[in-house]
Amino acid sequence: MKKISNSQFFIIVVNFLLGSAILFPLGIGAKQNAYLVMAIGIPLAIIVAIIYIKISSIDPNKSLIEIDEQIFGRYLGGLISFIYCSFFLYISIRNLRDFTGELTHFLVTQTDIKSLTLLIVIMIIYCIHYNIEMIGRVTTFTLVLALLLLIPSTLYLLFFSADLTTLQPVLAEGLTPIWKEIYPGILAFPIAELIVFTMVFPRVNDYKKNKQYFITAIIFAFLILIINTITIVSVLGIELAENTTYPLIRSGQIIGGNLLKLDFFISLSTTLILFEKIKLLMYGAIKGFSNLFNLSYKRLLMILPIIAGYLSIIIAPGRMQHLEFGLGPSLWINIAVGVYLPIISLVVYYIKKLFIKDEE
Repeated sequence: MKKISNSQFFIIVVNFLLGSAILFPLGIGAKQNAYLVMAIGIPLAIIVAIIYIKISSIDPNKSLIEIDEQIFGRYLGGLISFIYCSFFLYISIRNLRDFTGELTHFLVTQTDIKSLTLLIVIMIIYCIHYNIEMIGRVTTFTLVLALLLLIPSTLYLLFFSADLTTLQPVLAEGLTPIWKEIYPGILAFPIAELIVFTMVFPRVNDYKKNKQYFITAIIFAFLILIINTITIVSVLGIELAENTTYPLIRSGQIIGGNLLKLDFFISLSTTLILFEKIKLLMYGAIKGFSNLFNLSYKRLLMILPIIAGYLSIIIAPGRMQHLEFGLGPSLWINIAVGVYLPIISLVVYYIKKLFIKDEE
């Protein structure tokens, strides 16, 4: 069984957290203190990551789906595993809709969304055909390329166009607005989505270093997101940052003009990052359903991406409806499956372990 290296694992985690999150100023409900939401989110993300690592440590050679059966038994474990697999598929569908929306909005404006979705589905099938090792290699290349495009653009915006006074005053309304943006906010997105890495842990070369690389990657990705939020708010201002569909790309449009074309470089880099995130979520769903129902990975590979592509088109009639659901009910779905359910699983495991010791 081929595995990925720890450095590839690190890059996949960073790419995943940036994903669609880099398109938006997360925590913008806290106004000028949005970057503090992300800063406070770092220890919160680490705690959630440790929960996932603890679950995986129950049997390092097994995925979340197999561990669930070990904890809850065949039938209840199978039901919980089905929820997880469906969750991975659901998040991939939502991200696929974000991806096609961004492409048709900025890069291929004249392309029909159905034709574009079909093309992307074909690319996904091809890219994850060779399992996680291909995802690791391709993500390494695309993230490096994306950051080479994104970092100079962001630095230009920060140094030549940002008005850092928009980040003041600090905590003018106390911690209440920040807490509201943390829960459900960033706890649901992007933190709870990290649950998909319980499907990846068994495929990493040196399992003992998983915790170190996982947590370091989370910190690194959140630092990028903090800079991203500061850039958007300081360039666009709070009101425009709140009401713009793609604020980071909009920043490039306003400042770059026709000469620099910053919006093109930003859009290209963010689409590369988001595509890799969709691939990983799809891998998690296919691998999970494959383990759960004892079906061929390659057979499901030809079915689930097509289903996801179709559902991404009909999931919402328009962009606004898609965002409204994503920032509303969808956040609670993320928390229920990505936070509450893993905690319950871990508690049940330790209770069972305690009873077994008492019987001995």
